[in-house]
Parts: sequence; structure tokens; C-alpha cells
Amino acid sequence: MPQISVVLPVYNVEEYLRQCLDSLANQTFEDFEVICVNDGSGDSSLSILEEYASEDERFKIISQENKGLSGARNTGMNYIKGKYTIFVDSDDWLELNALEKLYNKITALDSDILMYKFRFFNQDSEQYSESVFTNLEVIDASLENKNFNYRDVSDILFKISHAPFNKLYKTSFLREAGIKFPENLNYEDLYFFYMVFFKTEKVSVFRDESLYNYRIRNNSISTTGNERSFDIFEILDLTQDNLKNVNIYSKVKDDFLMFVIVNLKYVYLRLNERLRNQYLQKMKEKYEFYSLNQVKKDHLNTWHFDDRVFYQAIAISSNGIEFELNYKKLYYEFLANHYEGVIEQLRNENQVLAQKNNDLKEQLANSSIKNKFKKIVKL
Repeated sequence: MPQISVVLPVYNVEEYLRQCLDSLANQTFEDFEVICVNDGSGDSSLSILEEYASEDERFKIISQENKGLSGARNTGMNYIKGKYTIFVDSDDWLELNALEKLYNKITALDSDILMYKFRFFNQDSEQYSESVFTNLEVIDASLENKNFNYRDVSDILFKISHAPFNKLYKTSFLREAGIKFPENLNYEDLYFFYMVFFKTEKVSVFRDESLYNYRIRNNSISTTGNERSFDIFEILDLTQDNLKNVNIYSKVKDDFLMFVIVNLKYVYLRLNERLRNQYLQKMKEKYEFYSLNQVKKDHLNTWHFDDRVFYQAIAISSNGIEFELNYKKLYYEFLANHYEGVIEQLRNENQVLAQKNNDLKEQLANSSIKNKFKKIVKL
């Protein structure tokens, strides 16, 4: 029995697949299997998988009709044999020491979930980047090298990466929890993360180095704003229900409302323009359901200004065009007021500096006169 099972959904990624497979085949940790789920690929992805499987028995191929990312992951989970499970997207890649580092950490702490750092790779610019979201800096240092649960991090519950790929799971925990990815829905990662996160008392983190490279490309699911973008509403519905089921909703409600807006804005900014009016109507329909009418003013003031004006524009807009105008108007008004304040502050600081400069000149002048007087007296 392998120690780690890698679940790898594959769909039309011939351009990137070899880099992903090479990163797995050349791991310093060797006791693993790769469950490659060919999800109805129409390009040469299957041929590439067959090439690797013929050379390395750790690679196993399961082919199915296209079921989407969730369906492919769920199929892969049915074939897991390893003690631990990791999900990898087939256009991404792991650092070569990733499985070794993660295995040593999770076995040392006997965790159900081990979260680890990752970084973005922009396909267009070929630049890497990290953030507090990817490097897990939001998790307090006091939780290093120990297990914790969702109650220990309730204040940052919605700032933790919900991606499934930067986590190593104990397989027995996943099976006992009985949780699958919701099929036929985009943004399935949100649902899956909070479902599993609320089921365990043993979560840990590995922050020594980034072990996963997440590729950002223009035609990926996360950057395509079509009709499936409306799935975000069902996912947020399910997440809200989940919070209530574990009796934590009232404690984290303020942060959840901000979380709702952040996600609605994320989807909106990537949405096809022809769908924006429909999207606004859906946001207004869900306004009271998500209790967005109950956002506290003092908490609203802690939001990023872009999220704040997006939220405010929903309430005062009746159609998509009006919303777009209101959103931009509030956005630019905020910036104008902000920079006016900055300019005024700089003017005041400049005046203070000018006065200090004048005072210094006067002191130097007086000092010069005194020195001249001393010389005259000596003569």
C-alpha cells in the first residue's frame, strides 16, 4: 500500500501536463501512487498519460466521460489506496521535495489535514508571486508544530486558503467524513474546504517553503466568466448553512458578510458583460438572505475600500448599467477623497519642514553674527 495517493484530474492540458507529471515522477519521496483521471480529454492528454504509465507503474489511468473537475476528483477518490491523499491540478506542478516534506510533517503531528504554502505562476508574465493568502501568514505563529481546529482560528476563518491542492489529507479522515466535491458546480473548493475543516480537531501547517506552483492562465476555469459563474450563489448558500450547522455562524457573521462580498466581487469582475445585469439582480435577490442589510458600520469601515464601494453600489442600483456606473462613481470618489487627504497632509508636513528650515537658517545666521563679534572683541 502506498503512503500517499495523488489525485490528478486531467482535461485538455497537453501543453502543461508533462511539467506536472515530471514533478511527480521525480519526487524525492517515492512511496506514492498517481491516480490520473482522464476526464474526457479531446487533445493528446491521454496519450501523454499512457506514456508515463507505461514507464512508471505508480501512474494509474482512469478514463471517463467529462464530468468536470469535481466529478474527476470524486472518481479519483474512489480509487485511493494511500494512507494520505493530495489533490494536484494537471496544469500545476509540485516542488521535487514536496511529498517528502509533507509526509514527514503530517506523520510527526498525526494530523488529519496539513496545509502548506504555495505560490502563483503567471503564465503570461512568467512571474511568481505570493501573498498572505498563499503563504499562510494569517495563521498565528503560536500554532506552529501543533494541531488546531476551526475554533482556534475563527477570527481568520475566511482568510485561510480554501484551495484543496495545498493540503495533504489523512485518507481515513476523508472517508469517515464522507465528503465529496459538489458536482456540476464551479467554486466547489469553497464548499469542500469548510465541510472538511469543520469535521476535524487536527489541522496543522507547513510554512517553511512553497511546495506547490499554481499556474494562472487566461482560459482556466477560475478566469472564465460564463453562465457557470452564477454557481457562486449556491456555494455561498451551502457555506452559510454549514456555518450554522456547526453553531459558529453568529460568532463569525460579520466576517462572513465581508467574505460574501469579496467572492461576489471576484466573480463579477471576471463576468461576461452580457451577464452583469442578471448578476446584479441575483445579488439583490440574495441581499437579505445573506443578511447584507445587517452589515455593521464599524465593521464596514474595516473592509478594503474596493469591497466597501462594491457592497454600497448593490443597494443603490436597479440594473447592471446603473450598478457599473455607481460602482465606478463610488470607487473614484473614495480615491479622490483619499488623495485629497494625502495631499493636505503632505502640504502640512511641507509647511512644518519649511518652518524648521527657516528656524535653522535663523539659528545659523545668529551663530555667524556671534562668531564675528567674538573675533572683533579679541582684536
